Amino acid sequence: MVRNLWFHFFMLLLILGCGENQHKRQSETFVFNDGRDTISVILHAVGQTFQGSYTEHRPGGVLVTGEISGNVYQDTLQGSLYYTPYKGREKRRKAFALLKNKDHCILGKGASYIYMGIPYFKSETLTFNGHILTKQ
Repeated sequence: MVRNLWFHFFMLLLILGCGENQHKRQSETFVFNDGRDTISVILHAVGQTFQGSYTEHRPGGVLVTGEISGNVYQDTLQGSLYYTPYKGREKRRKAFALLKNKDHCILGKGASYIYMGIPYFKSETLTFNGHILTKQ
């Protein structure tokens, strides 16, 4: 009787542990191209968080690459960009924001600050009049 109870308990744990994940992962790629300037953002969203990669190519062989991560607030993605500046050796962190629509995203601009290692935009300075990235 006790063995039967342990077997059913083990099977219940196995079924619950192997159940389908409630959060679906969405992957999207957005690109801005203006002649010789190109910005590419790959987003992986899970629930109310996102992460991904950021690549920027500018004239003269300037290449800026980094990782992005943060939180999703309705149609706005706010977080940080951990990037290697052009000809830089050490990575830096700065605030990152996107205003997301179905087929495009707009890069946010504003006064970026870092408090206790967490980058953020001062709320009254954040505007979305930057580059428009289209979905690929």
